Amino acid sequence: MKSMKTILLPVALLACAISTPASAQSGLMLWGIADAWIGQTRHKVGATPPGSSGVVDSGGAQASRWGMRGTEELGAGLRAFFVLEQGISLDSGATTRVSASDNGFNRGAYVGLSGDFGEVRVGRMLTAFDALRGSTNHLYDSSGFASTGQVWGASTTAANGLPEVTGSDYLARGNNTAYYATPNIGDFNASFSYSYDEKTATATGNPRLATGHVKYTSGPLRIGYGQQAERYTTGTNRYHIVAGNYDFGAFKMVGAAQRQIDGRVAGQLKSNEWELGLDAPFGAATIAVGYASSKTKDGAGRRVIDAKGFSLMGTYDLSKRTRLYTAFRQLKTTRADGSTSLDASRLGVGITQKF
Repeated sequence: MKSMKTILLPVALLACAISTPASAQSGLMLWGIADAWIGQTRHKVGATPPGSSGVVDSGGAQASRWGMRGTEELGAGLRAFFVLEQGISLDSGATTRVSASDNGFNRGAYVGLSGDFGEVRVGRMLTAFDALRGSTNHLYDSSGFASTGQVWGASTTAANGLPEVTGSDYLARGNNTAYYATPNIGDFNASFSYSYDEKTATATGNPRLATGHVKYTSGPLRIGYGQQAERYTTGTNRYHIVAGNYDFGAFKMVGAAQRQIDGRVAGQLKSNEWELGLDAPFGAATIAVGYASSKTKDGAGRRVIDAKGFSLMGTYDLSKRTRLYTAFRQLKTTRADGSTSLDASRLGVGITQKF
């Protein structure tokens, strides 16, 4: 009994700490997403025999997380807010590594003001580039089964010989960030962010980030252009993207074309990348399919690595908060020298619960 009291006491204190101000301020909320899946993975690297294994993993459809949000209406249309958000691995209970960070609130920790002027944020957060890129990714930007991040990241993590920087092809979040989003100006809006390195940048970590996007929205059409520059001590990794979606009613199409220029490598690496996806709802169910491609060349125009990926997901909503899903992903990367060519796939079923 004593051990049970020891466990329940901090939980009760946290509940009191949250519920007490919430009664006087309706804008304070504890929230989260719990997502886990079970399935089979298969991989083959180079000439080695293929291997496969059963797996229980976190974040198949959406990354598991918990967080706190707070708002305060200040009058005259001015609103103050804060966000604290941490990634969680349901398979182990550990903090999930997010955008090169294992720290506490690694998915987001910022405070800001919004009003007729737009919105200003300061802290750790998603970049303005990701605000466009993530919202136009196939499979609803699925963290575990969308192909785009791994396919487009092949040049960053395999072709240039550098250690993995982000687990994807770009740094989605930045520390020490100042962010500004404009209000809607006709059919246009824009966002800009800058992340200071505070003189702690390395060859693979904590770069200065200068990012932004401009977006046009009219009826079912949304399209935009974004750019991101990641300044490491060994050079700058640059991204340019045109991305958008169109809602046909019966289904929605998403797509993007990206150009990556990696200046951390002598002579630069240049990648041409694209992805296309389709989402189709059927009552409480949806089917989503996506394809991604990347071709990378060195400064002399020689082929370095090609990558492609196919993704498929079906979902069924049991309620507004609970969703079942099944998904499949196939990835293939081919090095020009064949040394680390990869053929990998995963198949699984999972559940997402929001609270």
